[in-house]
Amino acid sequence: MTGALDPARRAALTAGETGYRTPAEPAAGLRPMYLVDGPLGLVSPTFDERETSLLLPSGIALGATWDPDVVRSVAAAEGAEARRRGFDAVYAPNLNLARTGLSGRTFEMLSEDPLLAGVLGAAFVEGLQGQGVAAVPKHLVCNDTETERQRMSADVDDTALREVYLRPFELAVRAGAWALMTAYNRLNGTPCAAHAELLAIVKGEWGFDGLVISDYFALHETLGPALAGLDLEMPGPAIHFGARLAEAVERGEVPQARVDDAVTRLLRLAGRVGALEGSERQVSAPAVPAGRAHEVLVEAAVAAFVLCRNEDVLPLDPAVRRLAVIGPNADRPCFQGATFGRIRPGGGVTTPVEAVRKRFPGEVVHERGVPPAPLGGFAVSTPDGRPGVLLEHFRGGELVLSEVRADSTFIWFGDVPGAGPTTEPGTLRLTAVFTPADSGRWTFGAGGSGATTLSVGGTVLASRPAPAPGDLMGQVARAETTGAGIELRAGEPVTVVAEMVSAGSRVQALTVSCTPPSAPGALERARRLAAEADAVVLVVGDELETSRESRDLASSALPAAHRELIREVGRVNPRTVVVVNAGRPVDAPWAGDVGAVLQGWFAGQGFGEALARVLAGDDEPGGRMPVTVPLRDEDRSTHGEVLDADLRRDYTAAEPTGYRHLARSGARARFAFGSGLGYTTFRFGPAAVDRAGVRVPVTNTGSRRGREVVQVYVRAPGKEDARLAGFTGVRLDPGETAEVTVPLDERTWHRWREGRWVVPPGVHEVLVARSAEEITQVLHREW
Repeated sequence: MTGALDPARRAALTAGETGYRTPAEPAAGLRPMYLVDGPLGLVSPTFDERETSLLLPSGIALGATWDPDVVRSVAAAEGAEARRRGFDAVYAPNLNLARTGLSGRTFEMLSEDPLLAGVLGAAFVEGLQGQGVAAVPKHLVCNDTETERQRMSADVDDTALREVYLRPFELAVRAGAWALMTAYNRLNGTPCAAHAELLAIVKGEWGFDGLVISDYFALHETLGPALAGLDLEMPGPAIHFGARLAEAVERGEVPQARVDDAVTRLLRLAGRVGALEGSERQVSAPAVPAGRAHEVLVEAAVAAFVLCRNEDVLPLDPAVRRLAVIGPNADRPCFQGATFGRIRPGGGVTTPVEAVRKRFPGEVVHERGVPPAPLGGFAVSTPDGRPGVLLEHFRGGELVLSEVRADSTFIWFGDVPGAGPTTEPGTLRLTAVFTPADSGRWTFGAGGSGATTLSVGGTVLASRPAPAPGDLMGQVARAETTGAGIELRAGEPVTVVAEMVSAGSRVQALTVSCTPPSAPGALERARRLAAEADAVVLVVGDELETSRESRDLASSALPAAHRELIREVGRVNPRTVVVVNAGRPVDAPWAGDVGAVLQGWFAGQGFGEALARVLAGDDEPGGRMPVTVPLRDEDRSTHGEVLDADLRRDYTAAEPTGYRHLARSGARARFAFGSGLGYTTFRFGPAAVDRAGVRVPVTNTGSRRGREVVQVYVRAPGKEDARLAGFTGVRLDPGETAEVTVPLDERTWHRWREGRWVVPPGVHEVLVARSAEEITQVLHREW
C-alpha cells in the first residue's frame, strides 16, 4: 500500500492529525484512527466533563490483585467501552516501575517488581486487544519519576536495564502488544524517542512488529527519532515529522525505507483495528456488556484491597449496633491523581460512608475530623440561575463562544470547539454565582496556561502570570493556582470571576479552586464519636492533588492532620480499622496503634461498594502488596537520590531497589512486598521444583473460603538477594487441599552478563513464600 503514495504523502502519515487522531489516506483505504489516554479509564479527547467513562482501579491497585484474570477482565471492560465509543487504541498500561514510591504517577504503575508488572501488564494488553482495541504500553523506558521528566537522564547499566526496567515491556511485547509509547526522559543521555539502541532491542531482538509512538511533545528534532526507529509523532499536527521528515528524506538524511517502515507499521495497526478498507477489528474475546462493567470494577476493587494488619477486628459483625465512619476520605474519596487526563465517572459511584450505611443496618455516624481540603468541584450557578459556570471565549476582544459547563477545571487541546484553535491569542472568562453553605473564611484560587486573575464578590483575590515555558503537558496537569481567603456569610451569594489571557498555545487550561472554612472542633467531635462507637472505620489518604503529573512527592507520609486523627481515634477505640485511600505506598508508623489496616489504593468507581463488602465479610480482601513499605523512607536505596547539575539520575547506584534492597541491607519492611492477610489461614506442604516450575500442596486450614498466593523467588549463585520468579493464586474451601503449580519462565534462570543472557552455573536457591519476607521452604536446583 505504501507504493501507492508519493513520499510526501507517506511522510504525512508519520504524525497525528490532531491531538488524538491520525490522518486518513483514501489512496491507501485508510480512515483516521482514534487514540485515547486510558490507564484509569477513557479520557475525553476534548477533556469535556460532560463525557463520562468507566473509572478503573488505578495501576497500583491492579498490581495489588496479583491476579492476571482480574486485570484482564478490567481491561476487557475498558476495551469494550472503547470499542462502543469508536476508539482504536488506548494509551495503557503504564509499565514504569514504582522504584522510589514517591513518583507523582506511582498510582498508575503496577508494581516495584518487573515480573509482577510485566505479567499483569501483559494481561491488561490481552484484555484490551481481545476487544479489537490496541493497547499502547508506556512509557519506554525509565519514566519512573516526574521531576524534570522531559530533560532528566536515567543512567542505567545494561544489567539493570535488561533485567529490571525493560522486562515489563518485553513481557507486554511477548503478549502481542500492537503499539508502544516512548518516554519523555533521556536514557544514558539520549532521549528515549531518539534512542537507536533501545528501539533496536524492541524491534530487533524482541521482534516487535507494532507501532512506536512518541509521548506528547516529546520530540525536539527530526533526524534522531526518525533514524532511531520512532514511527509516529504525537500529538498532531506535525512539528518534527510529516513535512520535515519528507524534507529530510529529500536531502538524503533519512532513508525512504525508514519512512516506509513507519507507514507499514501504521497500516498494520490500522488493519488490526479495522481502520483499513476491507479489514475488520481483530476481536478475540466476548464483549463485556455495559451493564456488567460496574460489577467487574467492584470485584476488582475487592481483589485489590490488601489487609496489612488485623487484630481480630475484621470482618465486622453486620449487626454492629453503632459504627463510626470517620475521616476526610470517607465522604470525599480520592479516585485518581492529577494527571493530564482525568476521568469523569458516570453513574454507580458510591462513597465509603454511603456504602457502609447501605450495608450496615445499625446506626452509622460520620465526622471528617480534619480541616477541609480544596473541593474538586463546587456547587455554583450561572448569572441567570442555571446550574454550572458560564464560560465565555473572546478573540480579538469579540465574544466568539458562550457555554455553560459543569466543572471548575478545563483543558482544551489544539482546538476549542466552536471558538477555534488554542494557538490563537484570546481571553477566557469564567463567571459563577456561589452561595456558601457555611460562614467563615473561604479560600479561592485560580491558575491556567495564561495570565490569570480572580475576583470574588468584586474583590480581586489573585493575579497570576502565565507559566514560564517548560513541560507543557505537566503544567496543564498540575493546574497550579494562586489564591487568597475571603470572609463569606452562609446563604449570601457572591459572584466569582476568573479571567485568563492567552498568547496562544497547543494546550490551554483554566482551573478555579475553592476550600471551605475550617470547622472548629472537628478532631474533638471525631474523637467523641469514636469513643462512643462499637467500631470505627477511619478512611484517610490522598487528595486529588497529592499525586500529580510532573511533580514527585517529598515523603511517603500521610498529611499531618490525618496522622493526628489516626492517633487520637486509635487511642479511644482499639476496634479501629484504618482504610488508606492512596495511590502509593504510605508510611505507617501508626499501624500498631489501631486494630486493622486496610490498603484501599485508588480502587476505582467501585471503591465504596467493595469496601462495605469487605468490612462486612461478604468478600475477603484478596490483595497482596505490589510495593514495599519500609519502616522508614531512609531504608529505601533511592532515599536522597537527586538529579545532578546535568539533570542525570544514577539508577545504577541505587540498584537493587524495593524488597531486593531490603533483603540485601538486612532491613525489615513494615509491610513486605507480597504480604497480605485474609479471613482464613493456609498451610503449604512439601514443594518440588523442576526447570519449568514449582509444585506445592496448599491446604485451607481456616473456617471459610479464601485465597492464597503462592510466590516463588529465585536466588542465583553468588547473588545476595532473591527476586520474584513466579506466582499463582488459589481459592480453597475450608479443609480443601490443592496442588498449586507456579510456572517458571525460562528467563528465570538467566542473568544478563557481558552483552548476553547466560545461566550462572551452580546451585540456584528456590524460595517458596507467602511474601518476600515470609519464606516457607527453600529448594535447590543446580545448573
